[in-house]
Amino acid sequence: MQIEDLKNQMINAHSWEELKDSLNLGSKLRGVVTKHFPFGIFVALARIKFTGLVQIPDFKDKGDMTPSEYPAIGSSVDVVVLGFKETGQQIWLGMKPSQLNQSKEFRVDS
Repeated sequence: MQIEDLKNQMINAHSWEELKDSLNLGSKLRGVVTKHFPFGIFVALARIKFTGLVQIPDFKDKGDMTPSEYPAIGSSVDVVVLGFKETGQQIWLGMKPSQLNQSKEFRVDS
């Protein structure tokens, strides 16, 4: 799925507070990598207008992640909701295998 396709499908009716109430910690989502930074990657989440962020410590269970190992921009990734960052209204995400294995699929209604 292309980044523009995701943007076109986003639900603009969800406020930040509504999203936090409906999106449980540990929920598994699918998104598309939109940007790389030295501290992590940004992920556009299907049908959610708020940006997700995966920081370097939240990629691997063991070992250190380096920017050269980031998933390619435009690639689909599975992520888990770890929390919410009020500043900038970002969804804190994880990609560790242990997090993905314990997560539950979350679907956003149309």
